[in-house]
Amino acid sequence: MIITFLGSGGAFCDLRTNYHNNAVVETSAGPVLLDCGTTACQSLKELGRHPAEVEAVVLTHLHGDHASPEQLIWERYYSGPEGQPGWRRTRIAAPADVIGPLLTSLQPFLSPYVDAQGVGQADGVAGLIEDESTEDTVIGDLRVRWFRVDHLELDGKRKPAYGMWLEQAGVRVWWSGDTRFDAARVTAAARSPGCVHLFHECKFGERFGSTVHSHYEELLTLPADVRARITLMHHNVVPPGVDVRADGFSGAAARHDRFVFRPQP
Repeated sequence: MIITFLGSGGAFCDLRTNYHNNAVVETSAGPVLLDCGTTACQSLKELGRHPAEVEAVVLTHLHGDHASPEQLIWERYYSGPEGQPGWRRTRIAAPADVIGPLLTSLQPFLSPYVDAQGVGQADGVAGLIEDESTEDTVIGDLRVRWFRVDHLELDGKRKPAYGMWLEQAGVRVWWSGDTRFDAARVTAAARSPGCVHLFHECKFGERFGSTVHSHYEELLTLPADVRARITLMHHNVVPPGVDVRADGFSGAAARHDRFVFRPQP
């Protein structure tokens, strides 16, 4: 399994140093995006890849740094690697309570549109998107399985938010999505059969009342064998004076970092 980070920053990252926490997984069908924020297309181009090459997008939740695929949709339809339009629809997969509201929100942005024959079409969502409402899908040789996480709650109702298991060729990788800290869940995932690595969101800095993320100080309480298998993400930058490796983590992802995973012996 090969995963390349388009960026490892949060919603408010400085684009001179990092992009939104999105990544590309290589599959037998083509590249698959893990989330698609507003910086995804730019980062793909910096990696020498055109948005038209993307086979599918899988989403964790509805925040702008994770689910802003409008630019990707337009570029895939009206442009291509050689400069000519490819008229490609965009496959987007996510659980029902994520994909449903996303499609509703995209309707006024994508409609109407002009198709390959130069004819105006009223429904851009139907014409430009191949939507898949699912919590378990297969794209090429990659299987994606979603699980709910605790991100944001109001009046006892949780915002739909998910992490993902990525499974390919005997390799299992755990992707936290945006989540509050859950030591039991992370530890169980790290010690589960076949899990080779975990990517966990991390917020550095002082806690405040409205936090909806996992903080570094919380992650430090994880057992040593679990920390050793975690790469931190969604952190913008690692603050000066913090050495995540010395603190037992595998590392902290940076924009365009590439990770290669093989089955455990």
